[in-house]
Amino acid sequence: MIVDVLMPKMGESITEGTIVEWKKNAGDMIAKDETLLEISTDKVDSEIPCPTEGKVLELLFNKNDTVEVNTIIARIGTEDSDSLDSKTENNISEDKENSNEEILEDVKKEEVSIQEEVISDNKEISKIDRVFYSPLVKSIAKKEGISLDELSSIKGSGNGGRVNKSDILNYIDSKSNATQSTDVQPTAISTDYASSDQLKDSIEEMDRVRVKIAEHMVNSKNVSAHVYTTSEVDVTNIVNIRNSKKDAFLNKNNIKLTYTPIIVSACIKAIQEYPLMNASIDGTNIVHHQNINMGIAVALPDNNLIVPVIKASEEKNFLGLSRNIDSYAKKARSNSLAADDIFGSTFTVTNPGIFGGLFGMPIINQPNVGILSVGSIEKRPVVKETEYGDAVFVRHMLYLTLGYDHRLIDGAYGTKFLSRVKELLENYNEAEIII
Repeated sequence: MIVDVLMPKMGESITEGTIVEWKKNAGDMIAKDETLLEISTDKVDSEIPCPTEGKVLELLFNKNDTVEVNTIIARIGTEDSDSLDSKTENNISEDKENSNEEILEDVKKEEVSIQEEVISDNKEISKIDRVFYSPLVKSIAKKEGISLDELSSIKGSGNGGRVNKSDILNYIDSKSNATQSTDVQPTAISTDYASSDQLKDSIEEMDRVRVKIAEHMVNSKNVSAHVYTTSEVDVTNIVNIRNSKKDAFLNKNNIKLTYTPIIVSACIKAIQEYPLMNASIDGTNIVHHQNINMGIAVALPDNNLIVPVIKASEEKNFLGLSRNIDSYAKKARSNSLAADDIFGSTFTVTNPGIFGGLFGMPIINQPNVGILSVGSIEKRPVVKETEYGDAVFVRHMLYLTLGYDHRLIDGAYGTKFLSRVKELLENYNEAEIII
């Protein structure tokens, strides 16, 4: 029996995965649940176990190929080796015959269609090499408006110089980048990296995570109409509460008492009063989410960023929030997050303040419509009214910056939400911190 291995769906919004590494080769024996390959989806690398015991008959994709979910990526034989080898040889022979027939038929069709191909200026192509292109390559070329003469100019990396999927996609990307560069920079700027030795520069390829982050950020800027509102919060009371309870909290719960769960709990309460901040946009529809799934941005040791998600955060008390935040942060830094741990956020909190940032203007984490940036806590002189008149006090002050999607959230609504978060923090009740 032959078992098909499919590209798994690793999360609610995941539609494809990239093959990082095959752990087995064709012909190898493999046990059930033994790792067959490693894949990458957005921000998480996952090891995929083999669903059955047997022999690896066929690996249908190569390393670094990006494959849609539920696509067959490998075939495993579950019968004895001799039987498998025999059947495999027969299948290969049949496949070769069928493939040759298909190629011959395609070549015949190509020869006919070549005479019918017309370039964009309505002139017939006068000279085209009789080169075979796979149906997939021709389909991509047709979709992107690439004529056969342009297709013939692409240098192929396949057998005999044949153009494969990666060749034409790389060509399209380079063509697009060149167009963008021309649009943005009216004056030609040299990008001759061959001279980097003279300039003492170095070139480093982005890792997979950084590539995904870059794509996610650019997509968010292209999709959402970003608007920002900033409030200054007096957190002196919170600082005093934390200082008085942090030792007992650590001894009792074995986790540090930080400002993050305090700020997150204030956001949860404010969202319950301003539920539109917990919505998302689907085309022209507004999706109102039942639960508040709080995303917490975590900086990684390799300078990348990941956003674990606390599902149904409104159902957790202060201690539960603290445990979840601490646990996800540790998992993120040890690269042990599950795929489901980073999907499904409805609102995001990021804290550049722990690195000394006074305030930030973060990019919205799609498909959220809001993100809160927490700055550093600084002592500053503040003028306050007293019964004796205005007086200057030294207070612990904090900047909060709310980024929101103006397609759905107007300035008044966003400002009211942020003002409510400010009010909750400045009037924080120490009884909420459970020791």
